[in-house]
Amino acid sequence: MRENASYVCYTVLMLSLDFIRQNPQVVREGLDRRRDSQNIDELLRLTEQKRGLVTRCDGLYAALKPLKEAVRVASLERRTELSKRIKAISQDIRQLELQIADNDTHLQPLLLGLPNIPHQSVKDGGDSASEDYELRRWGEPVTLNFEAQAHWELGERLGIIDFEAGTKIAGSRFVILKGAGARLERALISFMLDLHTCEHGYTEILPPFLVKRSVMLGAGQLPKFEDQAYTCTEDELYLNPTAEVPLVGVHSDSILPPDSLPIRYVAWTTAFRREAGSASRQTRGLLRLHQFNKVELFQIVEPHDSYAVLDQMLGHAEAVLRSLELSYRVVTLCAPNLPFAAAKTLDLEVWMPGQGRYVEISSVSNCEAFQARRANIRYRPTSGGRVEFAHTLNGSGLAVGRTLAAILEAYQQADGTVIIPKVLRPYMGTSMLSSWSDKAQKGGLAGGYSQK
Repeated sequence: MRENASYVCYTVLMLSLDFIRQNPQVVREGLDRRRDSQNIDELLRLTEQKRGLVTRCDGLYAALKPLKEAVRVASLERRTELSKRIKAISQDIRQLELQIADNDTHLQPLLLGLPNIPHQSVKDGGDSASEDYELRRWGEPVTLNFEAQAHWELGERLGIIDFEAGTKIAGSRFVILKGAGARLERALISFMLDLHTCEHGYTEILPPFLVKRSVMLGAGQLPKFEDQAYTCTEDELYLNPTAEVPLVGVHSDSILPPDSLPIRYVAWTTAFRREAGSASRQTRGLLRLHQFNKVELFQIVEPHDSYAVLDQMLGHAEAVLRSLELSYRVVTLCAPNLPFAAAKTLDLEVWMPGQGRYVEISSVSNCEAFQARRANIRYRPTSGGRVEFAHTLNGSGLAVGRTLAAILEAYQQADGTVIIPKVLRPYMGTSMLSSWSDKAQKGGLAGGYSQK
């Protein structure tokens, strides 16, 4: 992607205060492409006000320095006069610093509320803001010679998903996985981690499930998604909404040495999202829960490599679906549908025969320098060279619950059983889920661990 190097260098400056001030039209156009109604006029006014205050403050500091030097050698009479001038200037500096601090309290929320600017290759989308476009497909959508059931029907019939118990314990959009269902979830997590670490070269991370507010800010989750987060107010900690957040935090406020990039992490975490006010057709079954497992891919790279790495990470996520032999398509999001922190996003949508449609199972995004600037992740290209902001990328590799749902729907049989994909059988110790799976496991007839 060297042909994009000039644009990448240009976008490294995106959303820095200086860039917004010097290129307001670029920012306005980016917001327009996203269908974002924010007006940056107040931000620009506050920025100019701050520049004026800082310039005056710097001038007073410059005037103060020679006075402090002069007072040490001045006569007693002269020293009294100088001290009065120093005191007056110091009071003026204090007043200006208070005004700068007050300016920041108004300016910072406006800055933090600005989304990333879409990459030039991202399409604008139509008035409906829903014109994502399909790049390619892999595999033919499964067609069954019997009436296909949705995964929530299959799960309840097989006794491996208990929606009623989940609701009883924690409320709506929580579930319990039982017996072979819990085992299949665990098998998928292990398979995905093994694939990404052994074949794709990622380092496995098991991060805390709670993160600080500063880490949420750095990843771009706050203040935009404050109402979607589960918060421990007493400790000012947040339940992780995606493993991308703690992975951004690993290298926040860091300068990475030469030859340390790329950094590749893969992490399994349970993710927590309130989904407040969400209105979606994907509310049944395992598709939109408040608590779900996800295997996340994350990379920190040099800017000139980031769009080649975006394609690479997409391939890593695709490898999971291909190994499971699940049909899918690749979709490029248009500008209005981009995630808040992303400059470009590619979605993987898996075919769900029980619902007769494609369902998102992974989003792979290049955030360019957006998160790195917020989290202060820099690198030194060469020994003694000037530090620069790195680029960060993230992607689901994959959403575990949705993968489980896709397997149930794609591998269902006419008699109500579900075939286990070949790559998962060593983790499951069985090749089939049936209504007697739990009884068989209790009797030692199925489900035992095997290293085939």
